[in-house]
Amino acid sequence: MTAHHDKQRTPSPRERATTMLAAITALAAGTYIACGDGFTWDPYAYTIAWLLLICALAATIPQTDTLIDTITRAARRMARIPRSVHHAHRALAGHRHATGRMTRGVATPAARTK
Repeated sequence: MTAHHDKQRTPSPRERATTMLAAITALAAGTYIACGDGFTWDPYAYTIAWLLLICALAATIPQTDTLIDTITRAARRMARIPRSVHHAHRALAGHRHATGRMTRGVATPAARTK
């Protein structure tokens, strides 16, 4: 007997956005904490950064599979962009030189009649 929870479901766009926002918040808070003596300058901001880091990691760690899937999808889309541009350039280049001839030098009326 197969249960419904055995199948892997696709995360919704809302889950993806929430996971990405939590991961970015964790990176920002971690960077703020790691980059120096924030506690001596502003202890409240430093405390808030630690709380943000803890909360963001608490939201991100259970959604690691969603985070990895979202990053993988984005990387695949980014990898397709140069290929599409390359195909478009080849198509344009093929159409551009199909009807004209290349001539060297200055075009003169005498050269056109030959």
